[in-house]
Amino acid sequence: MDKKYQTDLVRRLSGATDNQLKYWVKIGLIAPVKSGKFHYYSFRDLIKLRLIIALKKGGLSLQKIKKGISNLSKILPDNDLHLSRLVIYTDGIEMIVTEKGKYFSATSMQRFFSFDTEKLETDVIHLAKELRRHPAIANASLC
Repeated sequence: MDKKYQTDLVRRLSGATDNQLKYWVKIGLIAPVKSGKFHYYSFRDLIKLRLIIALKKGGLSLQKIKKGISNLSKILPDNDLHLSRLVIYTDGIEMIVTEKGKYFSATSMQRFFSFDTEKLETDVIHLAKELRRHPAIANASLC
């Protein structure tokens, strides 16, 4: 059975206020288990809460956060191990997710690619040095 965390601990770990927790439960961003008067949060809820707080601080609207989390929930397996491989950024407009070198927007599901111009520059410098050492290779490649 998954470990569950009480509200006081969750509030301290996440930095969320009581009002924020209540509101986010009400709108369905998080879904703790209720037992009597108490709410119990899963580790996944803790991850979501930390993410929500960080994205809000980054200027992302709650509507986009909710959409992004919903989209991520649809494509990620229920296994929490996969969550540790995600890195999530925001520019205040998009929620950008990277996993294993792949980039995509969690809000629009648009995919991005990474192009390393620094590596290209290094390759050019290396090749130029190589061609200076072996001019025959340079002349052969021009033909």
